Amino acid sequence: MAENKLSIVFPDGTCTKVCLDFLRFKHSLGQKFEGSDIYRLRYICQQMNQALGDTPVLSKDTVLNIAQRRNGEAQGTQLNRIRILRQLAEYMISVDMEAYILPGHFTQKYRYDFRPYIFSREQIADILDAADRMESSVRSPYMHVIMPAILRVFFGCGLRSSEARQLKLCNVDLTAGVLTVEKSKNLVSRYVPMAESLTTYLQKYADAMSFSFNTDNDAYFFPSPSGGVIHDSTLRDRFRAILLQAGVSASNDEAFPRIHDMRHTFIVHSYARMTGELGLDLYTAMSIIAAYVGHTNIKDTERYIHLPEFDYLNITTAGAPFVDACVPEVTFDV
Repeated sequence: MAENKLSIVFPDGTCTKVCLDFLRFKHSLGQKFEGSDIYRLRYICQQMNQALGDTPVLSKDTVLNIAQRRNGEAQGTQLNRIRILRQLAEYMISVDMEAYILPGHFTQKYRYDFRPYIFSREQIADILDAADRMESSVRSPYMHVIMPAILRVFFGCGLRSSEARQLKLCNVDLTAGVLTVEKSKNLVSRYVPMAESLTTYLQKYADAMSFSFNTDNDAYFFPSPSGGVIHDSTLRDRFRAILLQAGVSASNDEAFPRIHDMRHTFIVHSYARMTGELGLDLYTAMSIIAAYVGHTNIKDTERYIHLPEFDYLNITTAGAPFVDACVPEVTFDV
């Protein structure tokens, strides 16, 4: 089995070498080709190796098979796979290999149709209660302390998974109650103020973990058993186990709730509170949230705004002044 520098194992086969050469080529250009993109490339490599032949070829039939949208797959996921597929084909042609480049008109124009799982306030309470009841284990002696804390950060600050997992002691100011997220998505850095209750909880968490903020600032705030970054799959598996303990699961027509759904939930609940309880207008609230969660474009935040049944009235009421101003009242003589 072949490996790349991130230790993601590629299957042995006729096309494995060219796929790894393509990966090295992307890195040599200084491009950020990692994580999900490498897993997509590995899937493409698996499909190419299954095709008949003794020479590395990316045939039209193989390309069309890989590019097809799978059952239950989000359109964005399909398009990301096609993006890697096209780049690989272009690379193969550049080194005199046979490859078919999928035409641009193969897919429809992207339409954002993803529906995240939005946790209700009652479900959030049940999830945190289940996390608080975790027991310690020999393999992960601190996980029962880490999970309740990191889940509170997800629900209370709306961080991305990688942002929370990569927090170091130097990024956490428990005196001012502020997290510092450095060079996250789109290389955006930002300060994330926390609620007083969350700051107090994390102070107790830091004491339980025996952190030394003065001498070990590069240590991770939510460490793995080895002291490194918790792997995303480890966090996902622990999260799913907690969801099951809390009685939260996917219905027949829904995907299982994800780590990232806590970010969606934070944005939706924050938006509902700002437009309802605090009385802010729609776009003032959206701009504040966009800056807080690290969006570079307000359109990114708009995609996160979903209208759960339990907050529909607050949000639609907040929009009433706009409707009244744009649609003047008309009176008719009778």
